[in-house]
Amino acid sequence: MEFSDEDLFEQGPVILFTWQLTPGWPVLKVTNNVLQFGYEPAEFLSKKLFYADMVHPDDLDHIINEMMVFLENDILYFEQDYRIITKSGDVRWVYEKTILKTDATGLPTLAKGYLLDITERKLAEQELRESSEKYYQLFDKNKAIELLIDPHTQKIIKVNAAAEKFYGYNNQEFSNLSIGDINVLPIDIIEAEIELALSEKRDYFNFKHQLKNGEIRDVCVYSGPLLMAGRRVLYSIIHDITDQRQAERALLQSEQKFRSFIETTSEGFLILTPQLQINFSNTAICQLAGYSLSEMRGKSVLVFVTPESRIQLRQQLSMARSHSHLAAELTLKHKNGHHVFIRYKATVMADGSGFFTYITDITERRLKEVELKTLTSAVKHSASSIIITDKNGIIEYVNPRFCVVTGYSEQEVIGKTPSLISTKNTRKELHIELWKTILAGDDWHGETYNCTKSGEFYWSMMSISPIMNEDGEICQFVSVSQDITEHKSKHLKMEELALRDPLTGLANRRLFDDRLNQAIQIINYQNRNGIGIIMLDLDHFKAINDTYGHDVGDLILKEVARKLLLSTRKEDTVSRFGGDEFIILLQEVSIISDAQRVAENILQSLSEPIDVGEHTFSITCSLGVCLAPQDGCISTQLLKAADLALYQAKIAGRNNIQFYNTDMQQLSESKKHSEQITSS
Repeated sequence: MEFSDEDLFEQGPVILFTWQLTPGWPVLKVTNNVLQFGYEPAEFLSKKLFYADMVHPDDLDHIINEMMVFLENDILYFEQDYRIITKSGDVRWVYEKTILKTDATGLPTLAKGYLLDITERKLAEQELRESSEKYYQLFDKNKAIELLIDPHTQKIIKVNAAAEKFYGYNNQEFSNLSIGDINVLPIDIIEAEIELALSEKRDYFNFKHQLKNGEIRDVCVYSGPLLMAGRRVLYSIIHDITDQRQAERALLQSEQKFRSFIETTSEGFLILTPQLQINFSNTAICQLAGYSLSEMRGKSVLVFVTPESRIQLRQQLSMARSHSHLAAELTLKHKNGHHVFIRYKATVMADGSGFFTYITDITERRLKEVELKTLTSAVKHSASSIIITDKNGIIEYVNPRFCVVTGYSEQEVIGKTPSLISTKNTRKELHIELWKTILAGDDWHGETYNCTKSGEFYWSMMSISPIMNEDGEICQFVSVSQDITEHKSKHLKMEELALRDPLTGLANRRLFDDRLNQAIQIINYQNRNGIGIIMLDLDHFKAINDTYGHDVGDLILKEVARKLLLSTRKEDTVSRFGGDEFIILLQEVSIISDAQRVAENILQSLSEPIDVGEHTFSITCSLGVCLAPQDGCISTQLLKAADLALYQAKIAGRNNIQFYNTDMQQLSESKKHSEQITSS
């Protein structure tokens, strides 16, 4: 049995096409696996669909122009990458390999070739380009002098702007230079140093580099291997230490200059005994460590470094007999507890009586290096949700923790705004304050109430900080938030407990006073309906407590609280001030009968028997009622009026309702006057 080319390709990913080189490119043959793009072979063979119909409109002219170039140069075999549109409307990248067939006159009439879907490869290439561009931006904009070097050819692959400024060469000139063109050392020594950097046996080097203008500068080079696009290169950070070197030479020329310099330089200086005790420390090292000269003198230098650095320093100084110069990077313990990264260089004194030690603060440089290495990992593995937006609030990045907390994938939120997780319960004023703060270049901190993809609500403690570009303009915002739902729930519960009577669950005096003051403010500023206050206590309740005990009394109080809630509305406030005293705030009371109706309901409800265990109690109560604003618009004034009315209800024989009037005030004042006369 024989198999055609089409038979071999039918079950694979490669699609075979044969089409005429006439307008639209009519298809003469196509394999069935064109179905992967949603098209039926019959659509092409019946001329309902031409080959050019599925080519992306933006790529069609380019394909035709490329084909014309091939034909003009008598090239009958070619390959191209371009986009096609599937029947469902999706855009896919394909690789085309085509052979042109000619007729008897030598003119091409047919094209025969195959297509392969390469969309995933294209997307991966694009992602790699974008990732590379980001890292190159970090490289280019770094203020430190940076070089990328091919270790095999010593060619300078790439430099940043700081390197161009320092050396005086532009980027094009650097592309034609090798490291030997700027390093004055012989090539064999340079190659040996490169080998040390590649094997990571050393990561710093002291060289002399020549600038474009011929000037020789002393430099300290921190260099190590880096894998870039499958290629091993040397990544080098250059520090200009010319001034430092000149200062070191000047120190050796004169004791007076030496003393003057070490006291005025920003670099630290120590003189150590062979036992590593400090004989002298300059002002800079005292400031760097946070100690005074008297606090440092006579103590071992090992006291002022971390345990790890202590081991490293001991090992290095043990080699002092065979090395006159020692250097290392150590971690200094500041007096207030934080760490300072330093680089020390120790020179053994000629008479063996100790060490001259020169200290450089490299904290900023170390932190930047650590930041570059750990930033991506730290953000990715952070326990906080992190969002990075552009200056317009469009999300550019979210970390995995954000996806875990919200339930949204990264693809679902990129290109959208953080309002995706906001809720309607978030105050409008909060958003206004937030944007006002961050657009002014300041950090914003606050609590936000958010919603996950599944509809669950959660609280976050959020911090938003603006990121500035080199021109001092805001270019991005970073939001860091932590889920505080559990803490917030406990806090709200504690607040609720602080505002509630622990026995009955009713509002306590603090909550009642707050709501009364709010209601009075509404009356004063909005001229709305008034309010009513009902103050009541249970008649002869003390006798029940004394006879049956407080446990029974507490159960009665709970039942009274339940009946009071049933006799009032949701917007009213029922509170217990203590003992058997209750106060009710009635909202939206327009006439006296509104409050009277509620009071009568309470009187009736409480008169009904209450069963507690094997006992049945008939409870009565006395009620005093006042209204605002007619009886006053000050909280203390209203409470006093309700209390006077309650007092009048008790005088009237209990188990009744009394409304406050001015006569009660006069009666109260007369009684007080009589009591004062009697007592005198």
